[in-house]
Amino acid sequence: MAKGQREVRRIIITENKKNNKLWMLVGLGIVSVYLVVTVIFSFITLPNTFINGTNVSYSSRQSALQEAGEDFNLTVKGRDDRSFTLDSKDIDYSAKIPQNASIDQNPFAWPIYLARGKKDDLKFDYNIKYDEDKLDSLLKESKLFTDVTEPKDAGLVFKDGSFDVKDAVKGNKPDYDKVKEKIVKSITTDHKNIELSDADYINPEVLSNSKELNNLMEDAKKIEAMKIKFNFNGFDIQLAGKGLVDMLEQKGKVFELNYDKLLAFMKEVADKTDTYGKNRKFKATGIGEITVNPGVYGFVLDQVATADEVLKIFNQRKSGEVEPVYERVGLERTANGGDIGDTYIEVDISRQHLWFYKKGELFIESPVVTGLTSPGWQTNVGVGSIQSKARDAELKGVDFTGANYKTPVSYWMPIGWDGEGLHDAPWRGGAFGGSIYFSDGSHGCLNLPPHVAKVIFENAEIHTPVIVYESSTDNSPAMSY
Repeated sequence: MAKGQREVRRIIITENKKNNKLWMLVGLGIVSVYLVVTVIFSFITLPNTFINGTNVSYSSRQSALQEAGEDFNLTVKGRDDRSFTLDSKDIDYSAKIPQNASIDQNPFAWPIYLARGKKDDLKFDYNIKYDEDKLDSLLKESKLFTDVTEPKDAGLVFKDGSFDVKDAVKGNKPDYDKVKEKIVKSITTDHKNIELSDADYINPEVLSNSKELNNLMEDAKKIEAMKIKFNFNGFDIQLAGKGLVDMLEQKGKVFELNYDKLLAFMKEVADKTDTYGKNRKFKATGIGEITVNPGVYGFVLDQVATADEVLKIFNQRKSGEVEPVYERVGLERTANGGDIGDTYIEVDISRQHLWFYKKGELFIESPVVTGLTSPGWQTNVGVGSIQSKARDAELKGVDFTGANYKTPVSYWMPIGWDGEGLHDAPWRGGAFGGSIYFSDGSHGCLNLPPHVAKVIFENAEIHTPVIVYESSTDNSPAMSY
């Protein structure tokens, strides 16, 4: 081998020995560091060590157990920047370390925890105590649960004559039980902050695109086009538009009329259209307009039965007309809303005279004899009506002396509830009218010449109004009604 080659080889060997020695020193250094750190981690917790969710990395093993049970702050974040922060001190929180609890970790494994981020989540059954009443009080008074916006379902609104969809209101009212459950879990485990999700809120059940609302809109459009008219002569009354919509209530997929609201409407209709029990303006023969007391005559709406007729039309979802149902009826309703048309019987006690008008024409007139003017026998004033008609009737009562009497008549037409009526009085011969009633008046009935009683009996219908008044005297009480 040449001298030069030998020199090169000697140099290479020398360099290799130097490198090997260096690597040995590096290795010894690494091992030393590893061992030193291992010794350290035999006294403290490894990186990424958690106890019940609380990070206790690099803590002494005994103090780590204590740290996991120390006081804490917990924040709950919700919608609309509303939040609640709980200080554990405010609920008298305490956590007692479990007996014989210890952290058993392999200190030699610290590189794995450090380099790979391995997590060691240790679980210990701490004896945790807190005042639940204080927690409830703090939570209920927190911003999460005060001055909240309630959720509202999407629905229909009636505006400017038509229905439209009103979007749902999401609101920001949490579900108390769900929020409390999450807080309690955090208190008793990891003390982590909480982000509320939609599932933790009370949310609208019906949204604007729901099938239920679409079905309801279809029903609403049918109702929107409806008009229910009431056949009252003299009154223009109908149920439509806003008046009808205000009575609606949702039942499942359709609308129904709220029956209580419908009855309230029918009461308003009755108050407006009923004529029974009211004073009336009346054009008296030869006198002019007078005011007449009420009596048994007049119309009284059967509010319940008429409401049921409305429901029948409404349930068909079509416009229609309602024929009013009555508890009491008169002969006719007039175009001015009254109930005395051009057919009626008129009696003026002061003039002791009767007029029977039929279809606007004077059919017959006659002098009469009314009740004796002594108290208890006067003919009552007011608007009665022919309640019934009977041939060959027998009138019974007590006469002026207190004795019972029975009087046969050929034509009997009671006009009210006081026992008074129209009838023939053949025993009077031809003496009717004038001042007879002051001394020889009836027991209260309206005595007629027989031929007049016959004409009225044969030509006046049941319910024909009988208007009884005093034009110039004031002796008679008002008719019962």
